[in-house]
Amino acid sequence: MKQVVRKQVFFFVVALFSGLSAINAQDTYKIGDGSRIWVEGTSTLRDWQAEVGNFTGTITTDGTGEVSQVNLSMNVKSMDGGRGPDMNAKIYKALHAEEHPDMTFTGQKAATSEGDLGVYGTLMVGGVSKALMVSAMGSLDSGVLTGEHAIKFSEFNIEPPSALFGTIVCHDDLLVKFELNLVK
Repeated sequence: MKQVVRKQVFFFVVALFSGLSAINAQDTYKIGDGSRIWVEGTSTLRDWQAEVGNFTGTITTDGTGEVSQVNLSMNVKSMDGGRGPDMNAKIYKALHAEEHPDMTFTGQKAATSEGDLGVYGTLMVGGVSKALMVSAMGSLDSGVLTGEHAIKFSEFNIEPPSALFGTIVCHDDLLVKFELNLVK
């Protein structure tokens, strides 16, 4: 009889911990194929855009399904402004690519606002970090997040790229945009 009770207690404890593990399960989403990150800006000559070619990232949720961690790394030398290698070299120089080859975003805390996903975190560009809140439209369940966030070169102590002996200069304001396809 004691042995039967012990087995029942054992199975109850195993079932309880299995249930708690399922409740507290974390999910990790990776940035998948077809995702895009790019920067838009203006200059004294024309509007411009630079696409980030190589980037990786993950979004981790806690047991309740809320975002608990966001990690994103973007390779500076993979950026392409579409105007050839000389202009790309100016981008790399402005962003201090030799000393800081990656731009990173690490989110520590999540907030939800009107159905959108908001992540508080730190963006590091050219070795300078800035705390900010990034919002995204979409959902983890749909596997698609889109958004944009305004930043300035000056916030990261970056001198905007210029050409033709300073007659063409990028303006300070930038818009970072993203379309992320997530894979569990």
